[in-house]
Amino acid sequence: MLVKRLGIVAIAAVLVASLAGCRQFPTNDETSSDAVGGDAQAESDLDWRYYPGTSDDDTREIVCWGDSMTQGVGADTDEGALVSLADRELYDTSYQSYPQVLSQLTGLDTYNFGVAGATSAEIAAMQGGLTWEELEAAEQSVEVADADDANAADDAGANDADDDADADDADDQPVSHIDPDVIEEGEQHTGDILVLEIGSNGGWNNDYQVLIDQYRAMIERSGCEDYLILGDTDDPGTSVGDTSQVPFTEDYAPRETNWEAALREAFGDHFINMRVFLIKHGLEISGLTPTEEDVADARLGCISKQLRSDWTHLNARGYFAKAVAVYQRGVKLGYWSPGEGSIDVAKPQRHQANGASAD
Repeated sequence: MLVKRLGIVAIAAVLVASLAGCRQFPTNDETSSDAVGGDAQAESDLDWRYYPGTSDDDTREIVCWGDSMTQGVGADTDEGALVSLADRELYDTSYQSYPQVLSQLTGLDTYNFGVAGATSAEIAAMQGGLTWEELEAAEQSVEVADADDANAADDAGANDADDDADADDADDQPVSHIDPDVIEEGEQHTGDILVLEIGSNGGWNNDYQVLIDQYRAMIERSGCEDYLILGDTDDPGTSVGDTSQVPFTEDYAPRETNWEAALREAFGDHFINMRVFLIKHGLEISGLTPTEEDVADARLGCISKQLRSDWTHLNARGYFAKAVAVYQRGVKLGYWSPGEGSIDVAKPQRHQANGASAD
């Protein structure tokens, strides 16, 4: 079988496969890109993670805002990731974020405005949905909540030595993930179709309504009638953004977390429960065989480790399956037509896979 490759591929040379996307482990990760194969792109195109589509007559743009899960952290850990397409040819999805794959599935120009480590409030502010004053207020609200937690710990007798306290104070200083370059490029490309995934790094103070309001502010700012909201893909009980979660148990594995239920109720078919989709269809889409561990993890509501680069990020196959989920929901909602891109995928079989509940 032939191996298909993107005509133009912008890859992140430094996609940190550790915890770069998590706020409590801030890093100074910088991303750079190189063109691999095909015609050379302008340096600015590479910097902005711009993925040109293949459609000659559809000039609409997809814009994807998010954190490290949009940026594609972890995609570089899955070199040689071949997946089978609808025509039974193999496609090399190595190093690719989900927006990059999405551009090839839809044929539409796609922009990746993912910023590793950014909170929901920071992302909304960079996109323009929140004002800088609203961002400052949101950050102060989080700081107050953190201070209350610290005071409660002190009242319980958690006292550190002075030198340890000084070190903790330095570690607790807020880290800004605001990227002026992303802001500038985002102002030039507000998009015709909006794909959002925010909240994994906090920024909404464990209040679902605050997060929903941030989503709605971004949608209103974009002016897009066509939009999708992607659910968090952390395993239940491991989320940094939603600390109220608890792990599912063997005899209690509901289809939704409270976070997922809140977004579904707010956005209906615009919301994709990405965790459940990847449990049900991720291995099948990626051409991987479920292991006994995968089946056991699915019963606990956890995504297969074969689709992950670490405890929170996906690998290239995981991001490919994620792009397929976005693509198929867009087809369902009439955002784009099937078969318009340079690659196409078979529709996953509708069955109860690996112990996960059906949609």
